[in-house]
Amino acid sequence: AQQISHLVIMHEEGEVDGKAIPDLSVPVAAVQAAVSNLVRVGKETVQTTEDQLMKRDMPPAFIKVENSSSKLVQAAQMLKADPYSVPARDYLIDGSRGILSGTSDLLLTFDEAEVRKIIRVCKGILEYLTVAEVVETMEDLITYTKNLGPGMTKMSKMIEERQQELTHQEHRQMLINSMNTVKELLPVLISAIKIFVATKSNRGAGVEEAERNRKFTFEKMSAEIHEIIRVLQLTTWDEDAWANKKDMEALKRSLALIESKMAQAKSWLKDPHGQPGDPGEVALRVILDEAGKVGELCAGKERKDILATTKALGQMSDQIADLRVRGQGPTPGCVQRA
Repeated sequence: AQQISHLVIMHEEGEVDGKAIPDLSVPVAAVQAAVSNLVRVGKETVQTTEDQLMKRDMPPAFIKVENSSSKLVQAAQMLKADPYSVPARDYLIDGSRGILSGTSDLLLTFDEAEVRKIIRVCKGILEYLTVAEVVETMEDLITYTKNLGPGMTKMSKMIEERQQELTHQEHRQMLINSMNTVKELLPVLISAIKIFVATKSNRGAGVEEAERNRKFTFEKMSAEIHEIIRVLQLTTWDEDAWANKKDMEALKRSLALIESKMAQAKSWLKDPHGQPGDPGEVALRVILDEAGKVGELCAGKERKDILATTKALGQMSDQIADLRVRGQGPTPGCVQRA
């Protein structure tokens, strides 16, 4: 980029005062060497990657950069023969612009592939977190912890490296905050699973409460990882939104959590035999809780409507749960409420 800027400045100086452009063979050769190296590394990356989008997007950028480099070489040759050549000056500018644009395309394509790589790791963690629901013995817990650890370490390292590359301080801080929360919640989750396993194996009281605590921690971790994935994909920043960043982050987290629970909650509502404490009912309660949080962040009529609707739905959910406990889930009244 510095070499290209030097060439453009020399061209502009020649345009302004009509001076002859000096021999550009040396700086153009340096640019050509840098371009060749960039393309070589890029092609090696394409050959080894399994990212199909990168394989698709890289080659056009290679062609653009190489063609622009050829224009620069041609411009240097023409200017050496005629330092005042107008077509050569046009070639110089077109070539310079093409290299800058093509290089930007290459770097953006590579960066997007890196983001997709991190997201794949995050999604792998999300998928494995769900295994917590089937851990029922201490042996299972040991295996679960042993398998989850390396993935969490890998994700943490990738997020740490990524945040250092970001130019937006806000995005960087959001990634750091979410990753720190995930790290803090990991031992809490393991502890919650351990308590659930111990309570269930001893057939003691409080199994349902232990299960709810496990689910609650799991959901909080999942929401933070979903937030990490969302932030990783941000490309721009709205300065006005930063003024209310805490509210915006809370709203987005609530939305992500609500969306992740919706199918499970609907499934429970459609099943007339679904019981209180089932995963679907827990999902429904989480949705209503998050909706209430959203309402608190709103103002005016919007706030009033959301809070009123959430309260009404909560009361209806209580009625459905009560009817189903009494074996009246399939009755028309209960089905209609659901």
